[in-house]
Amino acid sequence: MEIKTIIVPEGKISDYIDGKFRNDTPEEYVRQTIERRLVNEHKYDRGQISVEYTIQLGSSKKRADLVIFSDTKVEKTQENIKIIIECKSENVEASNAKDGISQLKSYMSACPNAEWGMWTNSKEKFVFRKYVDENGIIQLMDYNDIPSADGNLDDINRPKRTTLKNATDDNLLFTFRTCHNHIYVNEGLQKQPAFFELLKVIFCNIEDERNIPKPLEFYATSEERSNSDGQLTVKNRIDRIFERVKKDKKNAKIFDPNDSIKLHARTLAYIVSEL
Repeated sequence: MEIKTIIVPEGKISDYIDGKFRNDTPEEYVRQTIERRLVNEHKYDRGQISVEYTIQLGSSKKRADLVIFSDTKVEKTQENIKIIIECKSENVEASNAKDGISQLKSYMSACPNAEWGMWTNSKEKFVFRKYVDENGIIQLMDYNDIPSADGNLDDINRPKRTTLKNATDDNLLFTFRTCHNHIYVNEGLQKQPAFFELLKVIFCNIEDERNIPKPLEFYATSEERSNSDGQLTVKNRIDRIFERVKKDKKNAKIFDPNDSIKLHARTLAYIVSEL
């Protein structure tokens, strides 16, 4: 078997999807991490994914960081784009007029069959699903995640033990950073208390996955995330798991019997959906 050696120039990286050399920047680090997740976790074929795809936006042309087509056989036209992903460095805010989520939304509007979109800067992640409401107006709904290659939406909302995915490369780090940042920003907690609240939720996740053979209870559907009643339902579900966590003798030195998860229901639903 012939072994090929690729010499990557200094300051460059070899793109995980198309092999092209790109500048090694903080933004590129985010994109490469997402590319690995698309292939290794979501099981998309590299042939479905295009990097820096040119989108016609009115009279101008823009380049989307990543686009995914329905399969490898379709013509790679703007009309056949299924998912659009924008990756930014962590110093770019979602509210940024030029590079924030408004940019992603404009790309989705220009691609008639782009049902899904994701924006991330490694600290925040936003996922949108495009649909037409009863008045024929295009709307965007917040969603937990983009679908995997098989298109199964059930696993996005309520995963099963048989479909749990191992995190690859830095994606677990991305998720922890996203969750910690969300608590820090939305709960007014300093970083150490924010970390301890996140730790409680992570222990709940571990406890639930060990609770074989019972169905998973650690989940938050996209619908639950979007309204106060659903968020409260998630909180009640996770609080019950945390009671089991505290009763485990192995955790006695970590959590006090009177401990509780001190996150608002809205924040907790978001964290659970990310994890």
